[in-house]
Amino acid sequence: MGLQSRQGKELMAEGRFEDAIGVYQKLVQALPGNPGLLLNLALAEQMAGHPARAIPHFQAVLKSQPDNIPALTSLSMARLQLNQPAEAIPLLKKLVSLDSKDANARGMLAGAEMSVDHFGDAAEQYRQLTALNPSDPKGWYGLGKAYESLAARSFGRLTKIAPESGYVAALLADARVQQHQYQSAFFFYREAEKRAPELPGVHQGLASVYRKTGHEDWAASEEKQGEPVASGCAAQTPRCRFVHGDFLGTVKLTAPGTTADASFWATKAYNELALQAFERLGQLPESVELHAVKAQILHDHGQDREAANEWRAALALAPGDEHLKTELATSLFLAHDYQAAMPMIEALLAADPKSPDLNFMLGESLWRTQQSAKAIPYLETALRINPGMLPAHAALGLALVSLDRNAEAIPHLEKAITLDDDGSLHYSLARAYRAAGNADRARENMEAYQKIQRQNNQVNEELAKQAEITAPASK
Repeated sequence: MGLQSRQGKELMAEGRFEDAIGVYQKLVQALPGNPGLLLNLALAEQMAGHPARAIPHFQAVLKSQPDNIPALTSLSMARLQLNQPAEAIPLLKKLVSLDSKDANARGMLAGAEMSVDHFGDAAEQYRQLTALNPSDPKGWYGLGKAYESLAARSFGRLTKIAPESGYVAALLADARVQQHQYQSAFFFYREAEKRAPELPGVHQGLASVYRKTGHEDWAASEEKQGEPVASGCAAQTPRCRFVHGDFLGTVKLTAPGTTADASFWATKAYNELALQAFERLGQLPESVELHAVKAQILHDHGQDREAANEWRAALALAPGDEHLKTELATSLFLAHDYQAAMPMIEALLAADPKSPDLNFMLGESLWRTQQSAKAIPYLETALRINPGMLPAHAALGLALVSLDRNAEAIPHLEKAITLDDDGSLHYSLARAYRAAGNADRARENMEAYQKIQRQNNQVNEELAKQAEITAPASK
């Protein structure tokens, strides 16, 4: 028995988890109900990639030893591996109650709460996590994302209560400023001013837009029109708490946000709390983790070229890291820098030729750089591995049309048609159907293409008119 136990430990240490499973199964059969052996068997199963098989054994350990921390931790991880966050949460809460300084358990709990949309609970866990370890970039990033999610929820509530209000316009303007979309921000601030002339922050927002776009004199004029909040404002109003920088206090006063005013101030407060968290993140010392979370933030805001720079900085700190190389290649691809992305994707594919994502990205890049014939094998490989990958269907269809292989292109373009936001797929389908002799389907798709083009042109013209930044209105 002792020899077998030692053998199991040696196999685990060598990473031979499948072999260790057989050893521990025999030991458990010989000594059924032994919590130590059950735990070792469960750990071997989990490490071998069989979390579902491990769960009953972890549960058996906890039945006799409810506070067994390794079993609680591993069972929580198994639930998360199986995408069962709701089942993991009570386990993780118990772990945190047993050891309030367990940053790993608290981080898993925060992530699990986020995945089931318990954003308030997640924010509380991330606050605790950043208090335990103020230098952890993942904690600050998670806290910022939790607050962003709470802001989105409050904003969604507001759009249901008062969709055409100045509140909504002002918050849209604030968001556009954060995204450096100053013309759009200007339009929405003006809309807010029309609909709610007394709404706080609108004149300051307009002044900010003017300043960002080089109109300092207009900014000064706009600031004069704003009304400062009196220093003696009522302490227990959301507006006063917000103005004095007590954003958590603002949130408490606006819960549960059943009015437009409450939802407005809650959204603004959560947005400010998110900004504070991301600012703290930006102040941390340089590390791979810091660059990784900065890259994620930039990607979330559609700034993939800037995200690529963060991945490059991370790679400089950890040369040769395959995960970082993949992230950099992906960011370059999403930024449409295909010439820079392709050599990296090719190198990654040499190590992982069955990756559907890598095959798709290389195929799409080759098609985008007018190398359709070279693109097709990679796109076909991506779809062979993942038949439901609609972007690969779109790219393959377009590549086939460019090579006049129209009959082959049609089924791929049809599958991807829901992705068509600029009309290109309908246009290519029209060409393919015409070449195939199906005049009716060709006409239908050409009409759909023209409709999309007209709608896009109308939207662009309207936005151009609305977004013109003009001088402040004289009063």
